[in-house]
Amino acid sequence: MKKKLEALYQALGSEANLRRIMAVFYARMAEDPMIGFFFSGKDLALIADKQAEFLLRAMGARSSYTGKPPAQAHQQLPPILPGHFDRRLVILKATLQSEGLGPEQITAWIEFETTFRDSVVTRA
Repeated sequence: MKKKLEALYQALGSEANLRRIMAVFYARMAEDPMIGFFFSGKDLALIADKQAEFLLRAMGARSSYTGKPPAQAHQQLPPILPGHFDRRLVILKATLQSEGLGPEQITAWIEFETTFRDSVVTRA
């Protein structure tokens, strides 16, 4: 997975591109009728920035991350159900496609995000 993420970062071309994609992605999620309520009243810029920082570390572009681990970062939210997580992935895929990433890069990104499913989705 690490090599795929490093290649993904190379395909993105820069930290600025990753941060721009995260800003677009979080704006789209906030406007979504199925999951937008998770972001109501939240600082989208701050959330997108922390996610970018997290991804930069995962992609090997940074050596540290100052935020919370995914499970801890999502503790204060309403329950995240499997459908919410799946909707996030749909929006992510659409965002990455609109930003010009290829199928290989999109697949790598989705695979990485999916590794956190069990830590953020509420179990019945």
